[in-house]
Amino acid sequence: MASHSFSIPYDPKAILCDLSTPPLTSANPPVSSKLIFTHGAGGTLASPAIANFSNGFSRHMPVLCFQGNSNLGSRTKMFSAVIANQEAPTSLGGRSMGARAAVMAATDQTEHLVLISYPLHTGKQVRDQILHDISPLVKVIFVSGDGDSMCNLRKLDEVRSMMKCQSWRVVVGGADHGMDVKPKKLTEAVGIMTGEVVAEWIKGNDDSRRECRIFCDEDGEVKWTGWERAEKETAASTTAKEGSTMPEKTRSNYTIAPNGKMTVKSTTNSKSTPKRPRSDTNVDNGEKKSASKRTRKTMDAVDKRYTKQDSVSGRTRAAKRAQPA
Repeated sequence: MASHSFSIPYDPKAILCDLSTPPLTSANPPVSSKLIFTHGAGGTLASPAIANFSNGFSRHMPVLCFQGNSNLGSRTKMFSAVIANQEAPTSLGGRSMGARAAVMAATDQTEHLVLISYPLHTGKQVRDQILHDISPLVKVIFVSGDGDSMCNLRKLDEVRSMMKCQSWRVVVGGADHGMDVKPKKLTEAVGIMTGEVVAEWIKGNDDSRRECRIFCDEDGEVKWTGWERAEKETAASTTAKEGSTMPEKTRSNYTIAPNGKMTVKSTTNSKSTPKRPRSDTNVDNGEKKSASKRTRKTMDAVDKRYTKQDSVSGRTRAAKRAQPA
């Protein structure tokens, strides 16, 4: 990976930029297109989340990260200045507030939006209007941690279902809003993996497979499930959270090798067998027995009450018959 810094004229202060490109090899020929990316409200170009993502992304495609301030409107204008300085960039992105700025700065030439840790909500406020306004011609990828307090995954799914454009989602297991995971030593590898996955998505994507998950297995390896259909993602997410290696008959594991390259191998997990679903027969029988007991108690109480009332009524009628006319 090659990297160099430069600045773009901007009033009142020049915009600091960092361009990272993949090494020129037969496998990585020169690529003219690039991703323009920016950090969150309190971040910088040196923030781990930015450095890790750009490290992974630039192994496949160029990425230009620029430094901005914490004002959303100003950051959007800076985005526009950087876009004007480059040769027709088609991909924009950012993390957290930077993701919002990327959406607002999108132009007619924008083809891809990369939204890392998009801050969908703060308390009761939902920041979804700009997402609904994205052109149907743009493709969007969300990368969110399942522990992100600012982006509930169910709410994100609801918003995605109402967006006019197509969207894909990468769920990072155990990651918070800052893309930090536990153990902390795996945070860098997770960030690199997200960058690689997004770069491959920009190169080519499948409309029928829009869900995937990045997670750390029990052996401390960072893995990617590969793109899956929505119904499969839920099962993969549940299995990963339970601490297994997501066994299937045959699946692909994407792993970061010691040299930093994302590799793929096909594995068959014969040792690990998915847990059989717990039978609910006993629970149902127990509930039926409990309901039967409650019903019998209720009926007994009703019988006693009416028996008592009948007894009182009988004594009353007998007393009236005994009275002289």
